[in-house]
Amino acid sequence: MGMLYRRKKRNPKTGKLEPTGPWWMKYYDQGKPVYRSTEQYEKREAQRALQKAEGKAAEGQHEGPAIHRTKFEDLIEDLRRDYVLNGRKTWPRRLEHLVHLRKTFQNMRVKAITTDRLQEYVSRRLSEVASHATINRELDCLHRMMVLGAHQTPPKVGRTPHFPKLREDNVREGFFEHDEFLALRAVTPDHIKVAMTIAYYTGMRKREIIGHKGLRWDQVNLEEGSIRLASQQTKTKESRVIYMAGDFLFVMMKAKQLRDLNYPHCPYVCHHDGKPFNDFQHSWRAACRRIGLKGKTFHDLRRNGVRNLVRAGVPETVAMRISGHKTRSVFDRYNITNEKDLKEAATRLADYLREEMVTFTVTPSDLKEEKVIPDNSEVVDFIGGGGGIRTHGRLHDAGFQDRSIRPL
Repeated sequence: MGMLYRRKKRNPKTGKLEPTGPWWMKYYDQGKPVYRSTEQYEKREAQRALQKAEGKAAEGQHEGPAIHRTKFEDLIEDLRRDYVLNGRKTWPRRLEHLVHLRKTFQNMRVKAITTDRLQEYVSRRLSEVASHATINRELDCLHRMMVLGAHQTPPKVGRTPHFPKLREDNVREGFFEHDEFLALRAVTPDHIKVAMTIAYYTGMRKREIIGHKGLRWDQVNLEEGSIRLASQQTKTKESRVIYMAGDFLFVMMKAKQLRDLNYPHCPYVCHHDGKPFNDFQHSWRAACRRIGLKGKTFHDLRRNGVRNLVRAGVPETVAMRISGHKTRSVFDRYNITNEKDLKEAATRLADYLREEMVTFTVTPSDLKEEKVIPDNSEVVDFIGGGGGIRTHGRLHDAGFQDRSIRPL
């Protein structure tokens, strides 16, 4: 049975001990006494807090003292340690998220972070003209912090509240037509040509191609026509094997010849004067302006890689393996459909239905009478016997009846 009490403090004027501060409660959890503040100054509210704590203890929902003491800042170190242990590369991005989260949740106890407070945070960020995607990533950061805190021993977070999510409509749908890709590749510097070709034909990520951790010649086998990516290079931490053919293989062979001739000791497939490079935005934009392409990004080539593989009839599971997509939902975002695809679908449907027109509906009685169908007859002439649709002129091509239209 629990009890309520108030701590006492000696009054310097009277010298007597007087109750002060909020009500405290004492209850038992698995036979062990637990002393905790109710954070209530009214005894009735404190009694409710005691009953709630005893109910959780009876249900086995143990709440240690850390749950009630943990503050927002205490969870940041757990998040940083998780990034270090798992070798994640986006910690600088998380630091940007924490800057905005601190403005609202700094020095706040974690148990006080409720759905209402999260909604207030969303409203504030929207008033600051932050995009929906940015707000969602910031909330993901806080959610991850609370999940890690709940997994600590003893747990630092008792219950994770519901996190609101905003709808994101900023998914890019850019891609290159093949002639656009060839035109852009023709006007770009040589060190970008190779990177473009790899991305266009494989859907590899930019950081898997260029930079100090990018593709090296010891990973390329021109005789076999293959590229082998190590798990340390990929975002999903899974190794991949990619095969080359046609124009792709020709460009790689040409790049190898130029490397052997000019920079024989350079280990990188994509290099600039024998040294790796991390970005080429200036050269990229200049090349796009030169041929009249606006708003195109290098990442659009990755979408092309996925789209080309699917259009070429490669099974989607194989295409995901080549491009390095781990989940189907993200893969579908890259498998973009354009107007040309929709037009081709309509043509295929018309061809299919045209082939189906040669099949006639025949009854057993028709077979018994060996009814002969004239070669110059239309299908609609024999549907429904003699009372079916009568066709005249060219209207039978669309299936309309040649009769006057009655008023409605």
